[in-house]
Amino acid sequence: MIGGLEVLFIIIVVLVLFGPDKIPELARAVGGAMGEFKTAQKAAEFDLSGFDALNRENAEAKKKETAALNEKIIKMADEAGISTEGKTADELLVLISEKMSTDSEDVSKTEGVDKAEKLEPQINSKTESVDSQQ
Repeated sequence: MIGGLEVLFIIIVVLVLFGPDKIPELARAVGGAMGEFKTAQKAAEFDLSGFDALNRENAEAKKKETAALNEKIIKMADEAGISTEGKTADELLVLISEKMSTDSEDVSKTEGVDKAEKLEPQINSKTESVDSQQ
């Protein structure tokens, strides 16, 4: 901080540079500048508090959205017969994805068997006709 001797030195320098007639004008100008600075500072603080409120609202909305997504993931895992205890949402998504891919492979195999069963009579009839021709 500035001590008493430094303040006295500054006052003497100001008196020498500006003279006693200009000091009141200088004091008014400095006071006005300080007032404008404080006004701008308060306006900036007000704007920043608005940003803080907006950030809090966004964070709350994001938390709600995340919670809703987690609930949907847990519901999907339960429906797929996957245990949800002690698992994160990311782990559950991986397990659900694996379950879906194995289920789709099973469905593809089943569809292949169904198609083969449908084509079997046609194949048998063609083989019989080939055998009879020989």
